[in-house]
Amino acid sequence: RGLGDVYKRQFPYSRYKIDWCDIVTEGGWGSEKEFNNMKLATPVSEGYLFSKDKNTVKIFAGYDIDDDGTITFSERSVFPTSCVLKMTKLH
Repeated sequence: RGLGDVYKRQFPYSRYKIDWCDIVTEGGWGSEKEFNNMKLATPVSEGYLFSKDKNTVKIFAGYDIDDDGTITFSERSVFPTSCVLKMTKLH
């Protein structure tokens, strides 16, 4: 077996693009028209899907696989599922 076989066996996560909505806060003064024109932010995040349930979607961008197969994760994000607009599997 090559290293690629070990990698596939030990790394069961797929990469996703997450379109989501977030609050926008403005601390200054604004007119009624400016207030009415405020919209939610619609950021996009990419990462490996760690888990998804009715409450949360968890992704990570970096990882390390130890010799014993233990995976550690970095650049972790947790989104309320209600804020996720769309999930697209990248590969």
